[in-house]
Amino acid sequence: MQALIKKIQGEWKAAKDAAQAQCANNGRYEMAEKLGACDMFKGNETLEELIGMMFSPRGVEFMTTYNFPSLATFRHFKKYHPERFGVYIDCGKISLSEARKIFLIGDTIAELKYRQTAGNRLFLMCGAKASVAASGYAVIKIERDKDSEVSYIVQDNAKILW
Repeated sequence: MQALIKKIQGEWKAAKDAAQAQCANNGRYEMAEKLGACDMFKGNETLEELIGMMFSPRGVEFMTTYNFPSLATFRHFKKYHPERFGVYIDCGKISLSEARKIFLIGDTIAELKYRQTAGNRLFLMCGAKASVAASGYAVIKIERDKDSEVSYIVQDNAKILW
């Protein structure tokens, strides 16, 4: 596991450097500087810590904006059962209720139901799909990459935030 995490840390460094160069070339110097200063991923994290970084606002933004990591890299983690931490990689069709924070990746098609008064976070990458049914006072914050799809039905006082 540690060798895999170290490998992905190297890939992250290369992706971060490419993103920094892209921002500088587009005149987004402040963002380029922030990317250059970021040392969030050390390479000595546990799987749980790595997934915690994925769910962080900076982690989600970087991953969905710069398509990092690749689906092939995500697939290396499938054997470690990341579902226990809310990360579903190539899981086919699944149904979940009241999933507070969830990351759908690759060949995963999720039917999600929310009714409880709570804040929920849903992230999608690498072509994942989700169908969300929100009711009551549920609030669902959704972020996705350009390859993923979300459809939703909102009832009562529920809210979907993009």
